[in-house]
Amino acid sequence: MVDDAAIKTYRYLRIGIVGVVLLLGVSVMVERSKMDCWQTSISAYYYTPVRAIFVGGLMAIGLCLIVIKGSTAWEDAFLNVAGMLAPVVALAPTSDVGNCWSIQVSPLPKSTDGQLAPWVTANIDNNITALLIAGIAGLVVAAIIAMIATRDLFAVAQVGDAGTRRGLLAAMVLLLLGGALFLAWDDFDTRAHGYAAILMFVALAAAVIANAVEHRRGGNAVWFRWYAAIGALMVVGGLALGFLGGEWRHRILVLEMTEITLFAAFWLVQTAEHWGETAGSPAR
Repeated sequence: MVDDAAIKTYRYLRIGIVGVVLLLGVSVMVERSKMDCWQTSISAYYYTPVRAIFVGGLMAIGLCLIVIKGSTAWEDAFLNVAGMLAPVVALAPTSDVGNCWSIQVSPLPKSTDGQLAPWVTANIDNNITALLIAGIAGLVVAAIIAMIATRDLFAVAQVGDAGTRRGLLAAMVLLLLGGALFLAWDDFDTRAHGYAAILMFVALAAAVIANAVEHRRGGNAVWFRWYAAIGALMVVGGLALGFLGGEWRHRILVLEMTEITLFAAFWLVQTAEHWGETAGSPAR
């Protein structure tokens, strides 16, 4: 009974991520059906009625990526990094606000001098502060639980497998770096979203490639081909659209759609591979 419940929970968690991606896509299309234009990026739909789905969806995906256990140590670490960056992408909106919305935002997201409006910066300040405090509190609680459970003051450095330790280390580094940038970087409000989004997609692509490498080593040709193909498309598509798109206005929109679609494809393939399991068996 316990194993059956664990397997079902694992399946629901994996399918739920695809469901959230579908939810975001439907919300964007509903907004698009009311207009004869597209925003310049999916992120720019933050400034439309899609905002609640965009923010909530990324927060949910971020949590799921952290909670779910990767099938290899490296995949687990990369998913944790992507999961931590997803809330930053959601809560520090793009400064490229676009101008295609069914209901014009009031007050506008940018002032006449091109600066983000006070309501946008106030949202960023409140939300990122809460995110950092909650993240630090979560790590402290995890450390205390580990020390109490093992009666070892150095339990955090020894806990779990290699993937868990890498994930914890990445979490600590990202929190410290994020906190420092939030406090000291003057351009945080306007640039944090872009850098976080790029790093998130890089981490997702790295997770796919880590799976391909693991299956290559294990001699599983079928799954290796799937993961290698998806990973290659994510890298090639990202480079092509990121650096060769020129001044095409909707370059970022197409790039985001491409990367999200490819990662969703990876997630479905991996779900099929691990359908009868509760989680992978990360390398130690």
